[in-house]
Parts: sequence; structure tokens; C-alpha cells
Amino acid sequence: MDEFQSTIVSECLSGLGRDLLQEIITHGEVKAFDADEYVIKQGQLLKHLPIVLEGMVKVFSEEDDYQFLLYYIHPGATCIFSFAHFFGEKKMAFSGTAEKASSVLLIPVHKAREWMLKYPVFSGMIVKEYERHYNDLLETTKQILCYNLEDRILQYLQTKASITGNTLLAISHATVATDLATSREAISRVMKKLERDHKVLQSGRKIQLL
Repeated sequence: MDEFQSTIVSECLSGLGRDLLQEIITHGEVKAFDADEYVIKQGQLLKHLPIVLEGMVKVFSEEDDYQFLLYYIHPGATCIFSFAHFFGEKKMAFSGTAEKASSVLLIPVHKAREWMLKYPVFSGMIVKEYERHYNDLLETTKQILCYNLEDRILQYLQTKASITGNTLLAISHATVATDLATSREAISRVMKKLERDHKVLQSGRKIQLL
């Protein structure tokens, strides 16, 4: 890890303490990912614990050519599904792709296991991330069970706007359909209704939240 990467790691994970940060810098690897590039791929064995330093990673499940959005990993955060693979050689049941150009810290799994016992602050971070993403999954489940498709689309677009910091979203109906595990035709039908209700404006592959 070069000096520039070490500085990014130290700034992003400053709360972990000097000793642990030094071990992370020694044993970790910082890798750049382009938008839509796989960071974690379903069906592979977990070799590294990913921690996002810059950008954003989308975590989803893939079944029968369908993707189902689970949650997003923000800078300074990691993926709770990775923890289930810490203590066994199991193939991953989820994928993660860079939502935009991202820098990700990759920590070898055997070192992450060691640090969970050696550094309480590291295990505390893991527990905090588990709680946060568990709540994300509860919200996703609630949307599926309790919300109609119109509400789910609006919530999805609002989340996207929050992530990008922009209410003008460069996103296609096909992408929305993929993330919400439904058909493009259903998305297009609901988007027309949202436009009639003056909740969005559409132009080409761009959606403006109103």
C-alpha cells in the first residue's frame, strides 16, 4: 500500500486506533473498481473483507437471471453478508458491484478473524455494521410486504438521490426493474403515473424527482 492509499485508509478509518490502522496498512490492499465492476461475486469463495473507502457498492442477490437489491455500502462501511463466510469455506450467496468509481480496502479474511479477537474496536465496528444493514434488510422486507410498487419505486429513487446528492438521476427503467426484481413494463407503467401525478419528470434515460 503506497503513501497516498495509506492516508486515505487512515482518514476513513481514523476511529480504529493507531495500532490496528498500522496492521491494516501492512496487510490490506486498496483496489479501484469502475462503475458496475464486481467487488464480490455470488458463487465465489470469500477471500477478503471489503471496506468501502470512496464511492459506493451495491449489494444484491442473483436468482434465475434476476437481481434483487439488498442494500448499499457507504464509505467506511463493510458488508454484513461477508461475516457469515468468516469461519467456513462456503460460496457467497450475494454479489456486490461498484455503483460508481470506487476505492475499496480488501482485508484478508484470516487477518479479519484475528483482529476481531485482538481489537475490541474492530469487533465493535463489525457489530455496528451488522445492526445497520440488518435494519436495511428489515426495511427492504417491509417494502416488499407492505408497500405497493409505486411506493417502492419512489423510495428507491429517493435513496438513489440521497446517494448521488442529486435529484436528477441518470437511470433507465430497465435498471430500476432489475434492482426491484420486477418487469420493465411494470416500471414504465408506474413511472407514467408518477409523472402524471407530478412526482417525477422523465427525459430519455433521466428521471427528475420533484
